[in-house]
Amino acid sequence: ITSPTSFTYCLPLHHIHTNAKMVSFILGTTFLLSSLLPHGSHGFAPSSSSTRRHVGGHHSSIPTSSSQSKLTTHHMFTGIIEEMGEVISLETRDDMTLWDGSKGKGTEMVLKGDIVLDGAYLGCSISVNGVCLTATEIDEDAKTFKVGLAPETLRKTNLGAYVPESQQRVNMERASEIGGRNSGHFVQGHVDNVGTIMDQWIDENSLFFKIAFPYEFMRYVVPKGFIAIDGTSLTVCDVHSEGEDGENWFTFMLVEYTQKKIILPSKKVGDTVNVEVDVLGKYSERAWEAFVPKMEALETKVKQLEARLQELEGGESTTSSSATDNDVNYGQPIGGLSNVAAAATAPTPEQVKVKNTDGTEWVRTKQSFFDTQY
Repeated sequence: ITSPTSFTYCLPLHHIHTNAKMVSFILGTTFLLSSLLPHGSHGFAPSSSSTRRHVGGHHSSIPTSSSQSKLTTHHMFTGIIEEMGEVISLETRDDMTLWDGSKGKGTEMVLKGDIVLDGAYLGCSISVNGVCLTATEIDEDAKTFKVGLAPETLRKTNLGAYVPESQQRVNMERASEIGGRNSGHFVQGHVDNVGTIMDQWIDENSLFFKIAFPYEFMRYVVPKGFIAIDGTSLTVCDVHSEGEDGENWFTFMLVEYTQKKIILPSKKVGDTVNVEVDVLGKYSERAWEAFVPKMEALETKVKQLEARLQELEGGESTTSSSATDNDVNYGQPIGGLSNVAAAATAPTPEQVKVKNTDGTEWVRTKQSFFDTQY
């Protein structure tokens, strides 16, 4: 793969194997996505500090000139939880002011934290149980901040089920900036769906969990792959998927240190967790879906070329249907790929037929033709 839109085929076309192509393409796509990071970086680093001031009864944070450019690069999370915060209130209001001045219904949550407010400012992103939320109000004295919960957030996550009176705690992490180390993985804070705890058990000093998860997302969950559970970057252990009507689950474990730093050990069988699968798997799948039809079209052209060579040699075609010049369409772009480096061209009489010294004609072997043309 030479670029996102340009493909070069270096192997003989009749030796292309689907499995090898798939692995090469997925690895190439992953490398391409990883290359979007600045050169020399290893992922993300904690956010830089900023100057804070009290505005209108709430504390906001104004970036200094030296840090303003860095603050604009905050996009994602690492899955390394910085602290366990507390839900102070959860309220649904009918008087939320929209962009055009009209009133609408909305849900707001007030949370208490300490570390996540270091460098926080109005409009910054904070991960709450793995959900990327925007700080709309900040009170530095009370160490609280307010966020809005959109209807989509309430549908896809378990945040709407939190009861402030129960003093339920949540995992919190500040947004990170591109340019530093990432001890977890690429976590967007875009929860795919909730999973349900099916079982939990102790394995020496490790705590195992078994999570039931919707079948439609199971293809993104792979053994030893990344997964974010309530915003925590964890490693998948086992995966079991029986289809839409069967059991679908995966397991992971918490090491001793992690058990003390996140809320998960306090949950019981039947409780829910927010789950975000590895986004790189989604991007690779989407790119591969666009590439497969073009590869299939290319393989069809190769089969047609083989059939044509059989005819030129005077043999029988090994394909189910005969190929003609119109079928093969020599010299045209294959399957819409305009950047194929070695497009197939029709063999000319000079390329195929050679005069022997005794005046008889013979046709070069198919393998010889492929070796010469490709």
